[in-house]
This record gives sequence, C-alpha cells and structure tokens, in this order.
Amino acid sequence: MCHEALNYIKKGGPGRSLTSGGMILNISATLHYTASWYQIHVAAAKAAVDAVTRNLALEWGTDYDIRVNGIAPGPIGDTAGMRKLGPEEISNKSKEYMPLYKLGEKYDIAMAALYLASDAGKYINGTIMPVDGGLWLSRPRHLPKDAVKELSRTVEKKSRNAPVGVPPSKL
Repeated sequence: MCHEALNYIKKGGPGRSLTSGGMILNISATLHYTASWYQIHVAAAKAAVDAVTRNLALEWGTDYDIRVNGIAPGPIGDTAGMRKLGPEEISNKSKEYMPLYKLGEKYDIAMAALYLASDAGKYINGTIMPVDGGLWLSRPRHLPKDAVKELSRTVEKKSRNAPVGVPPSKL
C-alpha cells in the first residue's frame, strides 16, 4: 500500500504542494509494545507496520520530501476489534484497567489523523502516535486467570466459526 501511495504522491496527488511532498499515514496498534495474551500473530504484524513506517519516513523523507507517520489505536468502542474480544462483560471489565476508565471513539482516531495530515503536523515524520488514553503506559495489565481463559476460548470460537471473506458488518 505504501508503495502504491508513493507512486500516486510522486505524480502530484492531493497532499503534495510546493511546501509539502506529501504524507502517508499507517495504522498499527499498541499491543506489541509489551506481550499480550494470544496475540502473537497480530503483535508481529503491527510491529512490522511500525518498522515500515519508521524506515519509510527516513528513506522517503530524504528522497521525496514525503512524511510517513503512524497511529497506534488502543481499544476503540464499536469496532470489529472490540467485537472480537468477546462478551461485553469482559470488555466492560477491561475499562477498569485503563487510565481514563473508558474506551476510545472512532472520532479520536480521526482527529489524530487530521492533526498528522494537517499543517499542524507538517514537521512530524517517523512518529507512531499512540491513541489509547495512556493504556500503553501502564502495561502489562493482568486480568484474572479465569477472565484470560474465558477470553481465549471466546476469541478462538469466534475465529473458528467466522465465515471466510464476510465483512464483520454482514455477520
């Protein structure tokens, strides 16, 4: 995706001007900042996105005046990621472990993206911005053993029962 964006931006796509070579914004997560239960596959993928972001910021900032940044969302309510976590009581219980005692909103991610894409963020390059209400600062969070087992079983069951290629909104 970044390579396709580079080809587009180099041709003079939106975001490129006399004072700005353009900007690419990647989305990862915060769960790979420490270890998370049963999330090795996701953590490895998101860590790779962060590494790509930083390396492209260095290379493409130098070569093309293109900024590359990332947003690392934490738990955001009413998203597919939160629906996959399992029973609502587990999601509600997890709020007790969060510094702000609440889930983020899609709006919070949109505002972070707007900041990084606007002139307010024109000198920010190679940064991964956590948007998680400070949750990553207080990791690892230990859930009771029973809650971990229940969460693991719920996620595994949903994963195995989910039809392939069907968007979450159609389930």
